[in-house]
Amino acid sequence: MSDLRIDVSTEEATSELEAVLASAAFARSARLSRLLSYLCTKYLAGEADQIKEYSIGVEVLERPPSFDPATDAGARVEVHRLRRRLQKYYETDGASRRLRIMIPVGHYVPAFVSNQPAEAMPPPASVETTEQPTEEMYGLVADILARQPESPAARPLLKPILLSAAGVLVFAGVVLAMQLWRKPAQDSPVTSVMAKETAAVVSPAVHRAPLPGASAATGVQPTGNTVRLACGRSVAYTDRSGQVWGADRNFEGGEPFDSPRQFIARAFDSKLFQSGRTGNFSYHLPLPKGVYELHLGFVETVFGPSTPAGGGEYSRTFDVKANGRLLLQEFDIYSDANGNNVADMRSFKDISPGPDGYLHLEFKGGRAAALVNFIEVVPAQPHRLNPIRIVAQENFLTESSGVVWSPDTWVTGGQLAGHALSVTGTDEPDVYGRERFGHFEYALPVDQGSYALTLHFAEEYFGPGNPGAGGAGSRIFDVFCNGAPLLRNYDIFKDGGANHAVVKTFHGLTPNAQGKLVVSFLPIHNYASLYGLEVLDEAQ
Repeated sequence: MSDLRIDVSTEEATSELEAVLASAAFARSARLSRLLSYLCTKYLAGEADQIKEYSIGVEVLERPPSFDPATDAGARVEVHRLRRRLQKYYETDGASRRLRIMIPVGHYVPAFVSNQPAEAMPPPASVETTEQPTEEMYGLVADILARQPESPAARPLLKPILLSAAGVLVFAGVVLAMQLWRKPAQDSPVTSVMAKETAAVVSPAVHRAPLPGASAATGVQPTGNTVRLACGRSVAYTDRSGQVWGADRNFEGGEPFDSPRQFIARAFDSKLFQSGRTGNFSYHLPLPKGVYELHLGFVETVFGPSTPAGGGEYSRTFDVKANGRLLLQEFDIYSDANGNNVADMRSFKDISPGPDGYLHLEFKGGRAAALVNFIEVVPAQPHRLNPIRIVAQENFLTESSGVVWSPDTWVTGGQLAGHALSVTGTDEPDVYGRERFGHFEYALPVDQGSYALTLHFAEEYFGPGNPGAGGAGSRIFDVFCNGAPLLRNYDIFKDGGANHAVVKTFHGLTPNAQGKLVVSFLPIHNYASLYGLEVLDEAQ
């Protein structure tokens, strides 16, 4: 492994920082620019020992002095985004620069290195960090694999992506080896074993701290008490987006279980669906008075044509109640998700604690045992589901107005790709940072009601001066929602031209019997494309 670090003067390093901050990739992201400037300025001032997760949270992200990195993953999430943005810059506009700024995985102190093809950099010594490199590596490698294109629309990206992949995989091995050397095996997040809970009801103390980022399902920034439980787990779990899910607690009955590690369709983070609680059981979650939205996560891994148990529909059914109110009757995960190993979530609005201050959730088996993989309770408005905002990217995205978009999830088919172009006609160009292209569909979990669906498009591949050339007629596709056509023979270029944001909104959409808005993108000529989507409850 070659060490790419080189001796640079303060003037050279400052010049490189200024060039990066002036680039299009950073000029449109005030938060990432502020973060990069903070890290480099501290480093160049000889204050690298002051670069810690707490200082980043308070001094850059404007968290209060009570900021606790153990429960607020905001700093890790933003540094994760910064690494990706730097990588994108040096693959495009900064490819000819002599220097490269890197933030080694698992650390926050920047390094100024030779701008050669991405290769592993040893982390700086004696730097405090609470990041989890194994989770970071998982996200980085998953990103690279997701961006390996098969379509002509994305082939120009393949070579630099594969070069980056080689470097990241080498780096991943080095960081993993360091983690194994620094920590006992039993503390490793990859080797932790789920312990069986013996108490009938665990401590009533529930995770109440407002967490950073958005709801896993809706992209809504929590404004009050939020509960996230990784059911069946004996330790908290930080998912790929940096959200913390508390260990299993406040339950009565049932048994924890682990499923084999495998790909789970539609899941942004498959690991969240690889544990759960099963049997006849209940949860007693203390909540302050108010209105909440409830999300229950499921996946069927036992029954199905490809499993040893066989079966499929009607192999497992069970009921779910909330404070005595029947939410799901004879619920069949396989049928609801339309297959096994497919992530499924049901959303419910107008959830409130009972007179005793608890939300009582009861799971009762019918045909086979009941189960649940995760429980999420987030503050909401009466009679209205929180907005769902999903962007075709790997991390949460926060608009300049403070509106939060969640990472790409609840989707099957298609691939992600990025273009080194600027999209016009929008005040939020970061929403158009990457696209999902191909033949794909989103299964968006909603409750009963009427909803408005907004789709965000831009044509960054076809058109004069773009990689695919051509123009009108180069890309044509259909869009359906629960089988009803929304757009037929749609041509983004014909509608808005090249590199220009196009927004389409449709009203009065209602969920199917499975509580989903299934939005399907069907190619006709070349591939369908989408940058983001929003769902708003139209209840008065």
